[in-house]
Amino acid sequence: MRKAALAAVIACSATFLSVDALACGESLFRVGKGLTYRDYTAPFPGNILIIANTEGELAIVERLAAAGHHVHVISDPGQISDQLQDEQFEIVMAYYTQREIVETQVRGSSITYLPVAHAGTQEEQLAESAYRRSLSSDDSVKTFLKTIHRTLKDRQS
Repeated sequence: MRKAALAAVIACSATFLSVDALACGESLFRVGKGLTYRDYTAPFPGNILIIANTEGELAIVERLAAAGHHVHVISDPGQISDQLQDEQFEIVMAYYTQREIVETQVRGSSITYLPVAHAGTQEEQLAESAYRRSLSSDDSVKTFLKTIHRTLKDRQS
């Protein structure tokens, strides 16, 4: 009897003195563990016009829309002026190689052009030096979201 009582006391003590006890939601606050909530949300949802054609480009479009941005997609940069008549945009995203067409069509407006350069090419370096912000085709969705966020935040100030 005495041994059973001692075993029960030890078992209860071990339960309460456990170093790695997890309470509801506690695992979210452990360093390096758990979830991050603001990774893929847009604190400043923007109206973005994107020139996209490939599956990879359309996948980025879907992720930006899922984060809360209002994304409009066209396949030809020549269609930008038609879109500008129908809607107000804050950002136009297109490849750096299409910059002349894009800049001609957004000239005189308050729209910010965010160039996307092909990764590992000289145009990536040119885009970085010519524009305040630019993106690379290898950048993650998180990088796209951060760059868009900073651009929209700058527009508000």
